Amino acid sequence: MCKSPNVDAVWVATPNHLHAEHVIAAVEHGKHCTVSKPMAITLEECEAMNQAAERNGVVLLSGHTQSMLPPVRAMAEEVRSGKYGKLGMIHSWHYNDWMYRPRMPYELDVAMGGGLIYRQSPHHIDIVRLIGGGIVRSVRAQTMVLDPERHAPGMFVAYLEFEGRIPCTIVYNGYGHFESSELTFGSGYSANRVTKATTLEEEAAMKEARRYTAGGQSRAEMDAQAAEEPTHGAFGLTIATCERADIRQSPHGLWVYDAEGKHEIVVPKDAVRGEAEFEEMYQAVVNKKHVVHDGRWGEATHEVTVAIMESARTGNEVFLSHQVPVPE
Repeated sequence: MCKSPNVDAVWVATPNHLHAEHVIAAVEHGKHCTVSKPMAITLEECEAMNQAAERNGVVLLSGHTQSMLPPVRAMAEEVRSGKYGKLGMIHSWHYNDWMYRPRMPYELDVAMGGGLIYRQSPHHIDIVRLIGGGIVRSVRAQTMVLDPERHAPGMFVAYLEFEGRIPCTIVYNGYGHFESSELTFGSGYSANRVTKATTLEEEAAMKEARRYTAGGQSRAEMDAQAAEEPTHGAFGLTIATCERADIRQSPHGLWVYDAEGKHEIVVPKDAVRGEAEFEEMYQAVVNKKHVVHDGRWGEATHEVTVAIMESARTGNEVFLSHQVPVPE
């Protein structure tokens, strides 16, 4: 595929421990490349991927993350506009059943880039970085394992300090007792839950049934159904506090709470998941526009993911050095 003259771009959505190898193979053959989150396992891999893309003059885009959701992008634009004064703080929290959805063994193996921290924190981090300007100064965090049979950490709490001393918390609980969609809107992700009685073979079969090539409802069909929903999806609850307003997602865009009360900003709904990434790649390649979620952005996001795990391990505040701002 990478050698084919009929291929312009490649989307790498392979297991996380293969991202670096596959991205470098693509860009070394002159292909523009989108890589799904997390960008890689180590920062060294992220750097090698970026250097390879830059050396070969191709676009490297870091997606998919939930920061591509139209309400999140709209929230970031509202905050950056300055109409509500300076940004004061950001909080983003998500509770769901991630740990008990069907998983292949590598998806829960931290050494292979598995587990909730590697696979889900990039969503949270990208959301708050887009709203907060991009540059995280430091991270304090704790991770927890509440079910030793699902041996990877299944929850985390992180305190991020942005440039300008703007505070931010991101909280994720994947153990499925409470769903944060109860506080927002929508039914969230639906899947057969794994129980203590589920065998490894049964879990693997449940996972296979969710793939694009499965005989049952595929992920593509699920995305098509989501596209027909009249409201936006939501990755938990995110609230941005400015001098003169609080802003959060609404079913149709954003709710703004200010001195005039509560009002909604309607945001057009993208057709399917992934459309924003395709559009950003197209604009970058064809119209030479700057990529917001480029490889350097992805490396900065991954630095925060790594910092969450390091801070949880050491109990120390971790200071960051690979951060990049949201481009104008």
